Amino acid sequence: MIARIKSRTREVGQDLLDWMEERTGIVSMTEKFLFEPVPSKGKWLYTLGSATLFLITLQFLTGILLLFYYAPTSDEAWDSIYYIMTEAYFGQFIRGIHFWSANVLIIVIGLHMVRTFFSGSYKAPREMNWVVGVVLILLVTVLAFSGYALRWDQEGFWAWEVGIKIGSYTPFIGQYVATFLLGGDTAGPATLSRIFAIHVWLLPAALAPLIGVHLYLLRKHGEFGAEFEYSERLSELRERRQIEEYSSYTEGEGSLKDETHDGKGRSSS
Repeated sequence: MIARIKSRTREVGQDLLDWMEERTGIVSMTEKFLFEPVPSKGKWLYTLGSATLFLITLQFLTGILLLFYYAPTSDEAWDSIYYIMTEAYFGQFIRGIHFWSANVLIIVIGLHMVRTFFSGSYKAPREMNWVVGVVLILLVTVLAFSGYALRWDQEGFWAWEVGIKIGSYTPFIGQYVATFLLGGDTAGPATLSRIFAIHVWLLPAALAPLIGVHLYLLRKHGEFGAEFEYSERLSELRERRQIEEYSSYTEGEGSLKDETHDGKGRSSS
């Protein structure tokens, strides 16, 4: 009986997948998106990018849940976080995931960048993907820093104040940017509104399309050192050598004909 139910469930699921594939092609697209050839040596190091994507997705999901209770005002910010940690259902669990995954994200994305550098994955034709990755790691760093300030306790308050003051020494634009981010000469109620807007709206809106571009370029060029890349390079090398050999052969045939023609001309004369 149980075996029959499992078999029937499997058949229904397969029929549903076939129906979706026929009308949307979602199964083949998902397979193509998830399948990624990597080098046989050090292949686990090539999972750092997927781990980074997973952690960023986790940040988005847990952040949306926390928004239901967080109050972005200087009077209620810390109290709302205290409520999340003590009263809200699964609040401590969700905020714990959000907090610790953010810390792990910084470590993993840093390791991913180091692996990319030492494996030479920034070389042609992957220069643009390297540039997009550098922009992404900068945005994630600012995202983590702004999230740290959203607690609006002594640590968050002074971390943002000191960080912005250090950034204000940037030539030409530093002072103007610092005044805008602080909402004045020093941190206050307007500062938290700006931090909230940057952390919840501006940075995620910038991250999402850049992640899409990063994944598109990765799928277009593949991982550096993957087997298929070597096979493509070898085939191109063979084709180039064949063209060169054919060109040298035709040039040799042409010179031989010229010499034969000259010899006949001299003998007839």
